[in-house]
Amino acid sequence: MTRMGSYVIRVKVLPSDASVDIEKVVDSVKKNLGSEAQLRGKSVEPIAFGISAAVLDIVAPEKEGSIETVERLVSSAPLVGQVETMGVSRMSSRLPPR
Repeated sequence: MTRMGSYVIRVKVLPSDASVDIEKVVDSVKKNLGSEAQLRGKSVEPIAFGISAAVLDIVAPEKEGSIETVERLVSSAPLVGQVETMGVSRMSSRLPPR
């Protein structure tokens, strides 16, 4: 039996405007992901002039098109300005039996 793994997609998200609280941007992304993917972790990085970016780790099923789907959902979320995909790695749900 083959089990499908997951991808962890790390994205850096900037707010649409300097006055937008980065936590509201993160909540907006989380809502926009819906059932397609889950937010697994986040960190906030100060950029400049009071603007912060959120670095988000998003878990999505390992299937064709899921990375592009996550990128589209993140970039189309309200309050999101810029999105940069920083990396993608494979996360196995279990090690195969020996």
